Amino acid sequence: MYTIHNHPEDMVEEMLAGYIAANPHLFERVPNTKAIAVKGKRDKVMVLTGGGAGCEPIYLGLAGQGMADAVVSGNIFAAPSATAILRTIKHIHHEQGIVMITGNYVGDVLNYELAVELCQYEGIEARAVFVKDDIPHADKEHAEERRGICGILCVVKAAAGAADAGLPLNEVERIAKVATDAVGTVSVTFWPGYRPETGAPLYQMLADTVELGMGFNGEPGVEKKHMPSADQLAEDILQPLIDDLQLTEEDEILLLVNGKGATSLLELYVLGNSLHRYLENKRIKVCKTETGNFFTAPGMGGVSVTVMKFDAELKRYYCRDSYTPMYTYRDA
Repeated sequence: MYTIHNHPEDMVEEMLAGYIAANPHLFERVPNTKAIAVKGKRDKVMVLTGGGAGCEPIYLGLAGQGMADAVVSGNIFAAPSATAILRTIKHIHHEQGIVMITGNYVGDVLNYELAVELCQYEGIEARAVFVKDDIPHADKEHAEERRGICGILCVVKAAAGAADAGLPLNEVERIAKVATDAVGTVSVTFWPGYRPETGAPLYQMLADTVELGMGFNGEPGVEKKHMPSADQLAEDILQPLIDDLQLTEEDEILLLVNGKGATSLLELYVLGNSLHRYLENKRIKVCKTETGNFFTAPGMGGVSVTVMKFDAELKRYYCRDSYTPMYTYRDA
């Protein structure tokens, strides 16, 4: 498979340069670092996110008004270094502290925790929150082993809403942790994607099957089956989420329908319709729906569905504004 590049080792740098060229009034590069920052300094707690490149628009698309103030990128499918995270923090306003939010992957955990220690030596207050929303990966008793996927978007947006409201560092961190505990995701993979540097398949899948719970890098799922109807797929996805989050009648939720990269919006909205019908039958109230490609892999077929259980506080900060994240920006 052909892929677009000049030199594979330069893809992340050139992606960031292209992103800045497309949005020069909104973002700036962090010098000597694979990172971008929102233009204009604001006197508030800053929210930073970041992770491996290759799954755009996460993490790159999480920067913007009402979202993250800065995003630091690693190489393709690799965590950013602690040094890169520290450089990014020092580039933005940090006098009121930094809350860093990323997924629960070994490399990210190690480097973000090290970045917190480095910030202490610099006299910067920094906290790290690791999102663990991939519920098929581990049961509730072992939730600390779960990966972070599309729930990262939800936690960033809730924390950013709290920071924009003027809350202090401890409170922004608390909101981020409350959001982490209130969010869950179930994914289904239809076919594997490819390495953007080479075009080679990321992994192999059995023919004529889809896999419930498979990770974006091919981590084993929990069930292989033939492709179900949209209504059955909605049930297969939602019932584990309802059980894990202990959703009951009249609970209010955010519903996020994510395409993994090669699944059309037509199909995502068909699935969205089935998801809404299933939730209506359960008398669970959908307060807000986000639909699009948020956490992807090149050429991957599949979907993930994320649910955040709102309480009054989370609803207030997540729904602080009405725009949809990811490439739908307003000027600061």
